[in-house]
Amino acid sequence: MAYIKERGAYVRVEIRRRGYKPVYRTFDTREQAKKWARRVEAEIDAGLYFDRSEAERTTLREALERYQREVVPNKRHPKQEIQRIARWMKNDLAYRMLADVLPINSAS
Repeated sequence: MAYIKERGAYVRVEIRRRGYKPVYRTFDTREQAKKWARRVEAEIDAGLYFDRSEAERTTLREALERYQREVVPNKRHPKQEIQRIARWMKNDLAYRMLADVLPINSAS
């Protein structure tokens, strides 16, 4: 069940379900909070929920930089991978949040 609390000018939602990490989010209006809570609870009930919090605060560029730093050095041909990453970093998508770029709920 979602707990909705007004905190000053904002509305905070807290969703706690057994087997899932607690999820918190703050909204400007109570209606936005209720809508988000219904969507997240429905995803949890259907077994489709996953935590998007890191994807909502990380850009594609930051993810590519981390990949280049942590994974590419172990590749067989790192130079090719570095060139590929450099092309992606020039793209406008590199400045978008991962949550906006990744397909979250792709139904098969």
